[in-house]
Amino acid sequence: MELVQIEARAREARGSRECRRLRKLGLVPAILYGRKQDNILLSVNRKDVEKLLATRAFIVRVNWDGREEAAQVKEIQFDALGDLIEHIDFARISLTETITVRVRVEPHGDPVGLAEGGILAVREHELEVTCLPTAIPERIRVEVSSLAIGDTLRVRDVQFPEGVTPTADPEMAVVAVVAPVELPAEEAVGLPEEAQVEPEVIGRKAAEEEAEAEGEESK
Repeated sequence: MELVQIEARAREARGSRECRRLRKLGLVPAILYGRKQDNILLSVNRKDVEKLLATRAFIVRVNWDGREEAAQVKEIQFDALGDLIEHIDFARISLTETITVRVRVEPHGDPVGLAEGGILAVREHELEVTCLPTAIPERIRVEVSSLAIGDTLRVRDVQFPEGVTPTADPEMAVVAVVAPVELPAEEAVGLPEEAQVEPEVIGRKAAEEEAEAEGEESK
């Protein structure tokens, strides 16, 4: 997977007033941290962050002041209404070390059980995997055409791309074909329109005090 390039600018000022000023200019305050290196305060163009969200590109190369580092998007903060992007966290990664990410599950084919009146139930819409940053698959494709009513496809049955290893219990159910009476209405789903990589969103550690302070002050 080719990494997306994102242009950034270094910033020295911090605090809620500076963050509000940046947002008025169409910029998003950001922080780059991790791998026992200094935190770097940055700002990025809001439109570039929106593109990351639209394309689900969460492994990137951050460029600023002639420097470049590979990073994983760890968290994107929004305002209370969920409309305005307020902050973005980048965590440094090594392109030669495995990382953990969640990848969308994409059922493929029409289960034979549908003709029998069954319903395709997607138990896990995403699977957590470990792999190199450059080997993250766009989706985990699972073949479901052979499933009849009562059949379940588990993690151990899924064919993962080379170099991609699931972290879940091999016996965990991924998709199943069930009789209508066995499935709550909210679980009766069709095939997803598309399958995309999702970021691993986690809370920030104490080392990311800058980002947390800015987020609190801006509320």
